[in-house]
Amino acid sequence: MKHLGFLLVVTITISAVRNVISLKPAAERMAADYFHFKNVKFVCYFSCEIQHYNMQLVRKLFEHDIRISVKDIREDTTYKPIFLTYRKVSVGVLLDGNCDNIIPILNEASRYKQFDAMHVWLVLSNENGNNALDFVNEHFCDLNLSVNADIVVADYRGTHYLFTDVYNFGRIQGNHLERVSAGTWTEASGVRLAVKGFQYYNRWDFHNLTLRAVSVIRDRPNTFYPEMLTDIQYTAGISSMTKIVAQLLKLLMEQHNFRFNYTIVGRWIGEPARNSTKAVTNTLFWGEQDISCTCARIFPKWLEWVDIFYPPATNLETKFYYLIPDKGVGDYENRFLSPLSAGVWWGSFAAGILCILVLTVASLFESRPQAAIYAFFSVLAAICQQAYDDFQTLEERFSSQGRRVTLLVIGLTSMLLYNYYTSSVVSWLLNAAAPTIATMDGLINSDLQLIFEDIGYTRGWLDNPGFFYYSGYKNVKEDELREKKVTRAKRTVPLMQRVEDGIELVRKGGFAYHTEPYTANQVISKTFEDRELCALGSLQMMAPAYVYIMAQKQSPYKEFFIWSLMRLFERGHYTASRARVAAVTPACSGSTPRALALGQAAPAFFLFFLLILLAVFILIIEIIWHRMEQKKQAAINRSTYKKSIAPRRGRVIANITHRATLRT
Repeated sequence: MKHLGFLLVVTITISAVRNVISLKPAAERMAADYFHFKNVKFVCYFSCEIQHYNMQLVRKLFEHDIRISVKDIREDTTYKPIFLTYRKVSVGVLLDGNCDNIIPILNEASRYKQFDAMHVWLVLSNENGNNALDFVNEHFCDLNLSVNADIVVADYRGTHYLFTDVYNFGRIQGNHLERVSAGTWTEASGVRLAVKGFQYYNRWDFHNLTLRAVSVIRDRPNTFYPEMLTDIQYTAGISSMTKIVAQLLKLLMEQHNFRFNYTIVGRWIGEPARNSTKAVTNTLFWGEQDISCTCARIFPKWLEWVDIFYPPATNLETKFYYLIPDKGVGDYENRFLSPLSAGVWWGSFAAGILCILVLTVASLFESRPQAAIYAFFSVLAAICQQAYDDFQTLEERFSSQGRRVTLLVIGLTSMLLYNYYTSSVVSWLLNAAAPTIATMDGLINSDLQLIFEDIGYTRGWLDNPGFFYYSGYKNVKEDELREKKVTRAKRTVPLMQRVEDGIELVRKGGFAYHTEPYTANQVISKTFEDRELCALGSLQMMAPAYVYIMAQKQSPYKEFFIWSLMRLFERGHYTASRARVAAVTPACSGSTPRALALGQAAPAFFLFFLLILLAVFILIIEIIWHRMEQKKQAAINRSTYKKSIAPRRGRVIANITHRATLRT
């Protein structure tokens, strides 16, 4: 008999009637009412009755639209139950306690973990006069039951059936069997359960159950205290997401009276092979641990090893931290002189000295008295956008119009350039982004040397090319970054650095350190000065990704923890826990001016350079013109002199001749 979507192969074997034992009175009606009350649509019945009684039960279940498969277990002592593995619909299991061979059935069900929330067990106690508690103690104490078991033992009491709820908060963890009166059934009133509502409201107190929890600390401490995981202060080697999970689980421990026996490992993800280094995932996969007191980013392959609890505990993100470079070109802009810095003052002073020297030389050519003083105050007045005149009257041999025009041009140019530069600075500081590395290509092309925090997921990324842990999808840039900046890069320091050492290298410059914002900010806030904070840049390596608490595959505690975590989420405990360990980035105060990128002020400096070239060209033309005019004037003077000197020379010769004649 085959049912929808189910893997159970139904074989109804009716053996010859031998040692016939009939069901207790009204057992078929009670079973039908119970499974109908539990909203079960498929039932597997392990029977040792004859066909007549089996058919009575089948008809009763069919009246409630319940499908049933029957297996005769009177002679099949080696039978291993083929239970349904379909995990989306509850399946009922009816077991007749009158049968002699129920212990192998129960043992095999325990072995295959069939005592869970997806299998609703109804066990009819035997009729030899023992009460239900004796029957339970005899058959269930050694079974691997847990908190999610849904087992009811029905004990016939003459006029009614008494239900006993049987479960264990964790037999593997050392707890004892729990037996609770669950209700009754009568022909007049049907099923009446004393335990109402969601079952974990009635299994609230876990009776000091000890669960095995695994957590991650980078460097295993010699002495471990559970308070290290829940402390809101920064603890070296403990991730922020581990602290958040520890705080949430601590609330559940206090509410439900259970505790953890901790195991500390160094990595989150480990291969399931037995010879692999212990990590969170493989210890859960091997069944050595019950739950993770931390969380991790999950990829589909890892869901074959562990189950996850939702909602996600928090987000995991990582960044590269560095100081904004001062030199080099590429995908980030060069930095120029910072306003009001020492470089600006020294540059202005040198330019002023040069202008004073040029103007002093020009004044000496004009034969101006106190030329140096005049040049100094003229340049000072031009810088201050003022005029200066020493009221000296010069000879007319040299014209001072060029000097005046030159000073006018210097004053106008200084004013315009100053206004343009300051307006560029203000607009850029208010509107433009800081000159920082914005993409992975920029980081690859930069001169920065990459260093990483020594943490599990980083080692997994470095050791597995083609594993795109940070992007979450195929991203060739991750492999390119690993190849160019890690594998083939020349190194001056080790690749893996402690947080304190890595941030100190960033502070010195030339390094980019990869870590979580929470971890980095704990050190940055204590060591960086305001100037360094203003120069600090970061590149997002892993965008915020959900991280989940993990447990064993098909864990009996999965439903309980999901329900409990959802309650904490609805009541705001998630938000509070995240806020306690929030990564607050220290802010730049703004008192230290931020440098203007050369590219932002390039138009002003380019225009200034063109004007300088134009001034030099005009100066050359003026010099050439002046020399040409001098040559022309010299020629005119020589011609005039010759013309004026010839008559005079003739008269002189005539006078000399006349005097000589008279003497003779």
